[in-house]
Amino acid sequence: MWHTALALHTPRLPRLLLLASLLAIATPISCAQGDPQGTADLDAEPTVSQQPTEPPKPAPQEPQPQKPSDPDEAMPPVIDQVTPNKATVGSVGPTIVVSGENFVPRTIMQLDGAPLATTFVSSTELRATIPSNKLATVGTLRLSAGTSPPGGGASKEVTFSVENPAPAVTALAPLSVVAGAGATSIEVTGSGYVQGAKIVFGTTDLTTTLVSSSSLTATIPAALLQTSGSFPVKVINPAPGGGGSTSIAFTVANPSAAIQSINPSGAFVGSAAMSMTVVGGGFVPGSNVVFNGATLATTYVNAGKLEANVPASALGAAGDFPVTVSNPPPGGGLSAPVVFRVQYPAPSASSLSPASAPAGSGPTKVTVTGIGFFLTSQITFDNAPAATTYVDATHLEATISAAKLASAGTIAIRVVNPAPGGGTSAALSFDVTNGLPSITALNPSSVTAGSPDRTVTVFGSGFVASSLVKSNGVLVPTTYVSGSQLTATVPSSQLTYPGTVAITVTNPPPGGGTSAPKNLTVGCDTTGSDLLFSAIGQMSSLATSFGTAPSMSRFVDSDSCNYTAIDPATQRPGRYWIVQNTSGAPFTLSAWADCTADGQQGDAYLTFYRRPTVPANDQERLACAFVIAEGINGYGGYSSPESGASSYCPGLTKANGGGLTLGVCEKAVVHIQPWSTTSTTYTMPPTLRIKSE
Repeated sequence: MWHTALALHTPRLPRLLLLASLLAIATPISCAQGDPQGTADLDAEPTVSQQPTEPPKPAPQEPQPQKPSDPDEAMPPVIDQVTPNKATVGSVGPTIVVSGENFVPRTIMQLDGAPLATTFVSSTELRATIPSNKLATVGTLRLSAGTSPPGGGASKEVTFSVENPAPAVTALAPLSVVAGAGATSIEVTGSGYVQGAKIVFGTTDLTTTLVSSSSLTATIPAALLQTSGSFPVKVINPAPGGGGSTSIAFTVANPSAAIQSINPSGAFVGSAAMSMTVVGGGFVPGSNVVFNGATLATTYVNAGKLEANVPASALGAAGDFPVTVSNPPPGGGLSAPVVFRVQYPAPSASSLSPASAPAGSGPTKVTVTGIGFFLTSQITFDNAPAATTYVDATHLEATISAAKLASAGTIAIRVVNPAPGGGTSAALSFDVTNGLPSITALNPSSVTAGSPDRTVTVFGSGFVASSLVKSNGVLVPTTYVSGSQLTATVPSSQLTYPGTVAITVTNPPPGGGTSAPKNLTVGCDTTGSDLLFSAIGQMSSLATSFGTAPSMSRFVDSDSCNYTAIDPATQRPGRYWIVQNTSGAPFTLSAWADCTADGQQGDAYLTFYRRPTVPANDQERLACAFVIAEGINGYGGYSSPESGASSYCPGLTKANGGGLTLGVCEKAVVHIQPWSTTSTTYTMPPTLRIKSE
């Protein structure tokens, strides 16, 4: 029992030894204080002196198998670059290209924490589209890429900027005030304005009201209008994006200088340099004449008169240009402006090249020679403006349309210069004459014999509105389409039989004449035909090739088509040929088997069908023309002229009365079927001959 208890309490042994040590120290102290020795009941557990033992060596561990790597485990994605990384507010959401690393097919782009439809391109490229509704307001969007487990994770966020557009200024209202004026409202018109846009007057930001994306208003404080000058006015849109527009000058005129008149008060576009006299008041020796914002070389005459030189470069464009007088400080400033008008002179046209063209011509370029022509000058044809090319100050070009040249007559050609000034030249005559027509093609170029009235399109040149078409010399209803196209109706009476119909076009005087003829071919509809017989006496020799022919029910016997029968239980190969008469005249269709090759009793059934298609079933096969032939021993004795030793070699010919009369363009079906495919006595004829007689 002791050993057992010791074994059970061994873990507590160090604690008991420590307690015994403390009691040994405490006992002398108690004696010194008068306490009897040995009265302390420690209630201690027995102590045992035991040599420390070596802990047992751990049992050898079996090597644990290494956990296999998951093939779907992905690295966290990394974004290096987004292209584009910004867009204009209100624009359509762009498709972005995201470049980086560790992308896998399940990697998804997120915009402000919301997933985007993402296209995986490669491990270094993703693509996604920014929704347009995310571009409704200016700001910064957050983009990140995320890959779901196993592995994966989220990339660091990158930014996508939604920026304001750059503004543009196209007009100011008003453009000027007098120096010393009170606070003045100004409207700036342009494009690209957004909330927060501001008007800048000179270097001063004005309190601005956004009216629309194309209009801003503000009030110019009176303090900014005390000094004369020319002040740039522009618009600045806030960041991100945004920026400043180009500027338009706002004039603050000094009333101390006043203009009463200028002489001259206008000039023609392109004039040479000239001298201008300015009459008014408040002029000083340092006064300068200002033309459309540019200071001119000025001579002071007296307080009421100035002389200035206007350079030719200032007169190169039409317009009403402001002329002011600028007085230097102290005081001074700009006067109120007066208008100097640079205008166009009236043009003068002297000749045309060419001066005429045949009616029905295609578009024709005309050169007008004269004086007083400018980039803005325009040629008119019968007072209708035409697209005009400026060559130089004496030459213009324009093209007369084919429609204007469709019929004979005269076209009045003039030159018009625009306002200011300008005017219209006297008219020059362009003569349109009828030419000789020419036919290059017909559509259709051929028709089927027996057709009803047929509309034919005639292509060529030199056609006019009064052109007439003739077919075989007879006038037919004609419609003018263009100078190169007419339509006409050829009567059915000329389309009855195969042949040709001569088509011509005649133009009336002046000029005019009749074209060379173009033939319209009248022929048969040969769709589905196997053999075309274009002449009487034509013959075709055909291999029956029964070995590859389709099988079908065999005729029971030769007989009249009204009494013959078919045995579905007896299957034999059969051949069909669709034959058509394209000769232009009726003929007799003859057909016969050639049984001379093997010296045997060649045996087959031969018949005609007066129809354009092959019989589709046994019932239609029974509806033959009149007889089923099987040689001299068969019904009616319809034998082949090349029967050889056979009494069963069939033939339906003109000579034996079995031929079939075919009208012009009529089709018929020739059908042959062997009696047997295995008999060595009654063999299959190898050749069939078909002839027109």
